[in-house]
Parts: sequence; structure tokens; C-alpha cells
Amino acid sequence: MEKIKIIDISSISLAKEEVSQEDRELICKQLKQAFQQIGFAYIKNHGINQNIIEDAFRSSMDFFSLSSDTKEKFTKDDRLQGWVCAGREIFDQDEEGSIAELEVRETYDLKNITPKGIFPDSDAPALRSSLTKLCESSLRLTSRLLECISLALDLDDQFLSKFHKGMLAQDMNDVGNATTLRSIHYPTLSEDRIRPGITRCGEHSDYGTITLLYQDCMGGLEVKSVDNCWVPADPVPGAILINVGDLLENLSGGKFPATKHRVLIPEEEVKRKCKRQSMAFFVHPDDQALISPLGGPDPRYPPVTAIQHLANRFGATYGNSFGIET
Repeated sequence: MEKIKIIDISSISLAKEEVSQEDRELICKQLKQAFQQIGFAYIKNHGINQNIIEDAFRSSMDFFSLSSDTKEKFTKDDRLQGWVCAGREIFDQDEEGSIAELEVRETYDLKNITPKGIFPDSDAPALRSSLTKLCESSLRLTSRLLECISLALDLDDQFLSKFHKGMLAQDMNDVGNATTLRSIHYPTLSEDRIRPGITRCGEHSDYGTITLLYQDCMGGLEVKSVDNCWVPADPVPGAILINVGDLLENLSGGKFPATKHRVLIPEEEVKRKCKRQSMAFFVHPDDQALISPLGGPDPRYPPVTAIQHLANRFGATYGNSFGIET
């Protein structure tokens, strides 16, 4: 069974002010191998302060602990920021077309970290500051990772950066971009909610370029390997899980697969009675970037703009595209 590799990225860590081409190439080779094999890797010694991550988890739970009536005031809308209640999204559809009845999780999504961004400042006053700090650190690390992934595509290190200019820049420039931090809460489960058709997060791939995932200690995430076996992606202390999204698979002509993954309801009763949290930083190309295989036309990957692909996937997940203009 394929295992997810742990890559020490201290050579491009945020603890370093400058990164050399030799540093990038060292990480490039390891990411390329991991992405080709399973589409996922753990990265350690990344340089994001653990206190920033823990503060984001803690303030998120302050918000998720509020009443539903309070959280509904901040429901995600066409601005693509805010609360998503349990059951609003259905990711799961297996190879036989069976769809989950309910996916038990709630989230808070944000892509606008300016003062205009929607936050529950009066009800969860620490949320804006803590999630913004995690966004800023994730963005800096992403920029370094994109340089390494560009090299892994056998291109110059600035290739991907050229069409990821609008990440978290809403209301700061005129480049549209759907990069989003998602704070996720999987609540405790009572026995009456544990039955066929109920899951925490159904089988799916991510929509964009890459995803950075911060996990708590509970585990539960599984990754589908190329031989169709489910591989545990349990938390590794101090490490971030990184995975390939749909549009990087498209660019690579399938060399880097956007691997399906899921979060199941745990079999152990003690874990069912525990909440689970994670934070996903979804990295997307700029909205109008036209994505197609670098090696030439491929019928598996028709050309598509990043925003059109997002609208297509939102339509399947939510039943609407949030008014996204393509």
C-alpha cells in the first residue's frame, strides 16, 4: 500500500528570509515524486508558528459554539465568505453514483481578509485576527511552494506565480481569485446519526491548484491511492498535509493526480464522541486563467478557466454556483 511521504522543507521554510534556486530544486524533486505517486505529501519544518495555527483552531471553536441563530447571520453568500451549516454541501458520490444523505460538518470560509471582509466581530471577536494571521502565513508559504511546483513541471520557478497574483487580494487589486481558507468543524455524533448515508465528508477531489491542510489530533482523513486502496492520512505533529487539486492535475496532463479523499465516521465509540477540526487553505489560479495541459491538447482535460471550473464544481456541490460570473 502506498504511503504518504513526509518531506522536510526547512530549505524553503518561512524561517529563512531568502531561498536559493538550489533550495527550491531540493524540494521540487521530493514534491514531484510524492505528487506523481499519490498526490499528497506531509511537509514539516515549514516555518509557520504553531501558536498561529492553535489560535485559529481555538477562535474557530468559539464561533462554532455559538447558537445556529447567531451563526446564520453570517451565512455564506455570493461573496463566498461566511458560515456553511451541516448538510448544505454534499460532496460524496461514489463510483456507482450513490450520493450521501447527509455530510455532518460545518465550516467558516473566508477569502477577503481586508476590513470589508465578513466576520462575526461582535460574537466571536478573536476570529478575524486569528484566521487572518493564518491566511497571511499560508499565503507566504504557498508562494514558495508554487515556485517549487513550477520547477517540478519543468518550467521556470515563476511560472505558476504569474497566474496566482490575486490570492487573498480581494478589494486590494482587480484580479479575481477564489483562494480560500476554510475552517472546518466535525461535531460529536450521537448514535441516531450513525447509519448508512451519513458521513463527515464524502469522497471528493479539491477544485484548485493545491491545498494546505492543518489537522487536529483526531485523524479520520483517508486518501485513495492509484490502486484504489484507502490510505490513512493521520495527523503528523507539526506537519501540514499538501495535496494536488483538479487544475494542477489538468496542467500536468494527469502526471500529478488530484487524488480523491474523504473523512469517515470513526468506528471507535470514543472518537465518535469527540469533535474534529481542520483548516484547509485552498489555493486557486486567478479567475480568468485558462488552464489546459502543458504537454498539449488532451481529451481528458478540456481547456477551462479557473472560475468556470469553480462554478461547475459549486453547482454539483451546492446545487447552485453562488452567482459566479464566468
